[in-house]
Amino acid sequence: MPEPMKRILVIRFSAMGDVAMTLPVMKLILKENPNIEINFLTRKNFTCIFENIDRLIPIGVDLEKEYNGFWGLKKLHKDIVKNGKFDAIIDLHHVLRTNIIDTFFRLSGIPVFTINKERSVKRKMIQTKSLYPLPHTTNRYLDVFKKAKIKVASDDFLFPSVVISEKDKQIALDFLRKINGPYIAFAPFAKHATKTYPIVKSEELIAALTKKFSILLLGGKENAIQFEHWEQTYKNTYSTISFSLTQQIALMSSMQTVISMDSANMHLAAIQGVPVISIWGATHPYFGFSGIGTTLSSWISTDDFIECRPCSVFGNKPCTNMTEPYACMNHIKPESILSAIEIIVESAGKQ
Repeated sequence: MPEPMKRILVIRFSAMGDVAMTLPVMKLILKENPNIEINFLTRKNFTCIFENIDRLIPIGVDLEKEYNGFWGLKKLHKDIVKNGKFDAIIDLHHVLRTNIIDTFFRLSGIPVFTINKERSVKRKMIQTKSLYPLPHTTNRYLDVFKKAKIKVASDDFLFPSVVISEKDKQIALDFLRKINGPYIAFAPFAKHATKTYPIVKSEELIAALTKKFSILLLGGKENAIQFEHWEQTYKNTYSTISFSLTQQIALMSSMQTVISMDSANMHLAAIQGVPVISIWGATHPYFGFSGIGTTLSSWISTDDFIECRPCSVFGNKPCTNMTEPYACMNHIKPESILSAIEIIVESAGKQ
């Protein structure tokens, strides 16, 4: 007799890269537990990457307007439970907002399991600069399911993770047919300045890359003016900001590699199984936020000693280097990135 279906509510609101890293975990849990249905609670603009997957139901919400503040979260809990009872709550975010939601569920008798982020350990690493690899965030996600007594037999993730619609695949293919390959995607910006590659060095890198590749620029509408300038200045350089998120992911899937900061594009490419070269300034991959499946050889940072680095887990603090602001990024040579690209391209050619 088959086991009864269990309904699990998983919560992860932001940031986008952290949300993206949940997807291979969700697919693994669903594969190993055919009696589980996952309802995934996140921000509206993230739900598109969770679509077209059996037993994975994205729930997109607006936390700034409809569900803002304590009473908004109380309303959110009320609206969610209208769709039926959950057997467990998996909180993969564990911040004040989700703790409030967790409390509402606990009061109604639903067991809640939360992620252990080891915040104090990370703070100590920042303070002492004594660095060692912490568990990857995806492993922390899996640990929460283990605490909930949900089967986790391995961490053997399958890629690609995002299921791209045939329409979006065709849009990406039609675009690529109009330009010459091979292709490399470059995402030079991040939410925070301490994680953004300097404009001048980005231009040096683009100039060098366009001799061999067509460059697809990844970013948001806030990067439109800069991307337009680069399109006009450098041959074989193309902005992708007019494409939807899933269309950009479809484009990434055809890339020789994706060059990204410690940002969402790094994670989106990685969960699709695309080779990623990630650039690290104020932050460090040892905190567990590297692209899933990436290794030391693809993590680019300065070889120079920067006493204040790393200064932040997330890069959300202002640079404190008054002598040489943003030295950790300014000291990363484009040649280091080009060398990493050569290794990836040569490796792909031998397969």
